[in-house]
Amino acid sequence: MDLFEYLICFVQIFLVQSVKFDAKPKDVNELEGQVATLKCFIGGFDNDIHIVSWWKEGLHLTSNNKILTKNNRLSVEIDEIPTFKGSLLYSITISDLLLEDEGNYHCQIDQTPVVSSGVARLTVMQVPSSEYPQCKKSANSFIVDSKVKLTCISQLLRPPVQLTWSRYGKVNILNTQSETDSYLTYTHYTFNAKKIDNDANFTCKQTSEATSGVSNCTIRNLNIQYRPEVKIQHTSTLFIGSDSILFCQSFANPPVTQFMWTFSPVLNANEYIADGQVLTLIKPSITTNGTIITCSAENNIGISRDSITLIISNGRQNKDSTKESNDVIQLHKVNINTNNEEDKDSVSLYVVIIIIILVVIIVVVVVIIPVYYQCFCKTRTATDSSGREIYQPTVYYDTRDRVSNSGLYDRSLPRLPSTGHYGHWRHSFASQVPEDLDVQGYTYIEDRNNQNTL
Repeated sequence: MDLFEYLICFVQIFLVQSVKFDAKPKDVNELEGQVATLKCFIGGFDNDIHIVSWWKEGLHLTSNNKILTKNNRLSVEIDEIPTFKGSLLYSITISDLLLEDEGNYHCQIDQTPVVSSGVARLTVMQVPSSEYPQCKKSANSFIVDSKVKLTCISQLLRPPVQLTWSRYGKVNILNTQSETDSYLTYTHYTFNAKKIDNDANFTCKQTSEATSGVSNCTIRNLNIQYRPEVKIQHTSTLFIGSDSILFCQSFANPPVTQFMWTFSPVLNANEYIADGQVLTLIKPSITTNGTIITCSAENNIGISRDSITLIISNGRQNKDSTKESNDVIQLHKVNINTNNEEDKDSVSLYVVIIIIILVVIIVVVVVIIPVYYQCFCKTRTATDSSGREIYQPTVYYDTRDRVSNSGLYDRSLPRLPSTGHYGHWRHSFASQVPEDLDVQGYTYIEDRNNQNTL
């Protein structure tokens, strides 16, 4: 190699080594249909000598400002960075993003040897359609202990959506399975039907990294069918000669279509009236004691039965006493101890009532009567300035006005027809004085024709 070639090689190596990428381009995540921009920062760049380009994996996309592919959604731009001399920003922009745009991108200085930037990953994210998720069930109704399969359906997207099943707000991931096909993803929730699942609600929740929103779908009022649950109830104790009513209580889905009453031994037709769930025993006799009565209830799923044994009482009507043992119900039970306890309770009640009456009498005699006397009956006394009590006399005199026939004659009144004399008008009154004075007595003042006389 001559000196000239050596110098040229040295210059090329120097120039290449002086050009470098200041930083690895950053990864970009963008939604489908939006715009994404990737950027490379180059230092020590001389545009007159060096050519920079964008590559997607092995595909050459641009050369300086030229687009080398037929993709018209691409655009490229080279800008100097004013604050750093010889530094450039080389960017590529992709509009109307498609899933096929996703991949690894890098910048490259097209010289020998080639100088490459780090790899930037473009991720195109898909937002689920508002039509999803969709909830489906494997049947419209289920029989108890049969398999129930609930399916939540959504789109097969990037990034994948997350589907979770819940019941009454509690997440249940047991027996959950997922599968996909070309376009959709499925999450199945399976379980064995129980009566408590009847009318239950199940919700599927959909989440995605592409959006912060949450979408749901719900299967409401799951229909779980089961044969009837039967129990015979009675309204009162059975007594000889008194009509009694028995009721066949049932719970079923679907509803009971038929009730049937049977007896062992068989009762005569005039001894009862069966009307659906209600059985009326007409004046039962002691001969029906121990009769087994059975109620059968039937719906589309099956038949269930419940039985009781009659115990007829010939005593007075006490409080009902019931005893259950498996499927046999004793309607009445005579218990002497119970009667004794009731008698004791009655005696105790009488004792309590007597004590209460005595307490009331004592309160009236000791408290109420003295208080009443003090407040309303006792003579009220007055006191003088020194606080000494002044006793009032017990004798009172009422004033009187009358005509007098004394010997004094004046013309204060007309002549009296009986005597022919003039009458005198006499007005008298008495003064009340305390009884504790040194001298007791009273003063009598008489007013005769405007003349006072003691």
